[in-house]
Amino acid sequence: MGVARKLARSRLTISALITAAVFAVVAGARSVGSLEELELDAYDWLLRSRPLIQLDDNPVVLIRLREEEIQKYGHPLCDARMAVALAKLQDLGAVAIGVDIYRDIPIPACTGRQGERGLPNNDTDLAEVVLRDDRVVIVAQPLEDPPVAAPKFLEGTDQIAVPDFKLDANGIVHRAFIYYSHENVPYYSLSFQLVLRYLRAQEINPTNDPDQPDLIRIGETTVPMFRPDDGGYHDADAGGYQYLLDFALGHAGFPSHTLEDLYTDSIPEEAVRGKIALLGTDSTSVKDHFSTPHSADLPDNPLMLGMEIHAHAVSQLIRFAHGETRPITSWNQRSEYAWILAWCVLGGAFGYWNRSGRFTAIASVVALVALLGACRLAIGASLWIPLVPPLLATGTSAALVTGFRAFRERAERSELTGLFSKFLRPEVAKAIWDQRDQFIGPDDRPRAQRIVLTSLMSDLQGYTTASESMGPEALMGWINEYMLIMANLVGDHAGVVDDYAGDGIKANFGFPIPSVTEDAIGKDAHNAVNCALAMGTAMDRLNADWQARGLPTGRVRIGIFTGPAVVGILGGRMSMKYTTVGDTVNTAARLESFAKDDFSSQAERSDWRILIGESTLQYLDGAFRAEDLGSHALKGKHQTTRIYRVSGTS
Repeated sequence: MGVARKLARSRLTISALITAAVFAVVAGARSVGSLEELELDAYDWLLRSRPLIQLDDNPVVLIRLREEEIQKYGHPLCDARMAVALAKLQDLGAVAIGVDIYRDIPIPACTGRQGERGLPNNDTDLAEVVLRDDRVVIVAQPLEDPPVAAPKFLEGTDQIAVPDFKLDANGIVHRAFIYYSHENVPYYSLSFQLVLRYLRAQEINPTNDPDQPDLIRIGETTVPMFRPDDGGYHDADAGGYQYLLDFALGHAGFPSHTLEDLYTDSIPEEAVRGKIALLGTDSTSVKDHFSTPHSADLPDNPLMLGMEIHAHAVSQLIRFAHGETRPITSWNQRSEYAWILAWCVLGGAFGYWNRSGRFTAIASVVALVALLGACRLAIGASLWIPLVPPLLATGTSAALVTGFRAFRERAERSELTGLFSKFLRPEVAKAIWDQRDQFIGPDDRPRAQRIVLTSLMSDLQGYTTASESMGPEALMGWINEYMLIMANLVGDHAGVVDDYAGDGIKANFGFPIPSVTEDAIGKDAHNAVNCALAMGTAMDRLNADWQARGLPTGRVRIGIFTGPAVVGILGGRMSMKYTTVGDTVNTAARLESFAKDDFSSQAERSDWRILIGESTLQYLDGAFRAEDLGSHALKGKHQTTRIYRVSGTS
């Protein structure tokens, strides 16, 4: 039980428990997906923080079917006009042509005047153009409900592809497909089909990784398969072969031309030859626009065309093949939670060691910069490590531990300073708190220690007589007036009132912060004697005032002794007191009560008497007038004590 009680009161133990609780809450929230949206937002920010890639020769060119051309040529394009567009791209030397426009039904009739430039005759055969070679790939959705079929003439060919990308719950595209399977039949994505044709010319063919046969290796890079809990995802749909898009070319990162440019032969051959051409819509009337990580970083949050996302997927796969880019990966779950725990512990440590607002500000900035820097460096190396959970864990654990420390320290400060006196000077209270480790032991109780101090004991002679003649309220007012003045004088002379006993005051000099040098001990002795003289002067003034008010008068006896004493805790937790005990304290009390009725040799100062021991006199350096009264046996002491009466300063 004793050990458990100590642990329960240990600041370190409770801080550790708070830190562990914060980690459990953050980890729990992450494990059920509560942080997924925030983590994806942070991931988007990290992606935007990466420098964009600038390609000298972009392998992808876009052909945009704008609203103007839709109005002019119709939508969908008739078979003949689509055939002309594809034939022109073939003639310009495109190594692969992707059609990001569904062709699930034939459209034989073309509107407009036949034979006009860009308006071919109806007899231009789409199937003949597409099947001329396998460079053309057309997108379809055979597994959707309802399905969007490919053109009939493509059945049995490898020129059909499915859309590349998948929308997350927040409506942003982060992932692309290489393929997905249905009933053991693979359906390859548009980007992968186009990349196959592009790399074929370079004699680069995808293979299975020899060490991980389930993974595809493209050129120099094995593409990792997306897992349901990768990065900040929670139980995501990881069907098929998915990977994370890097959007490394940013928004509008691909050269483009219009369909009108193509029809009017305005596109130079070098802009297309040897490249992948993607044909798609760029029109407000056709909903083929999506949010990407780069959307939030641009004015008005522009969306990205579907064919642009296909182009990003194509570009990324080609860079994989050439070893120019590494796939974005993430740690396994155990490593990610270890990372979060480390930051949670760091936050708890910040809170535990926090001693000032400045420390808090500096530590917070350093931690934030370090975390953001680490995550940015990692994403720069294509590694997605958690940002939001460690940020929450660090901030929350630091705040809660700091709050606990502040609450505990306020209580301890009140308890610690309350052990000494309400007359503790602010600078002494602050010094006690700053050096609290010197006073508080591992059991959270003040330490016992031996120090050298000067003890002052005073007693008001006349209190007993006054208590017999005065009513309770008048008596308490009379004694409190005396006590308040005397206690304030103790504080004014760098002393601490240790205790009251009826009409008596026990004060210490060199306490609770011990004096460790001879000069400091000497200063304590000077302060005690100066305080006693000030108390005598105050007694003279009080008596004059009391006499004028018809109140009883009194005389103050003061005993002062310098030497070693033991300081420590007395009593239980409900009534404990940090006080001084030992021979020095007892001797000061005996000096105060020595020949207590003898004020005769100091008739002109008959309202007060100050007796000191030889150990105190040795520190005074002749600064005070001291009459040697000889050696006397004090009550309870076997050896005699040399006594001196102080009457003023020299």
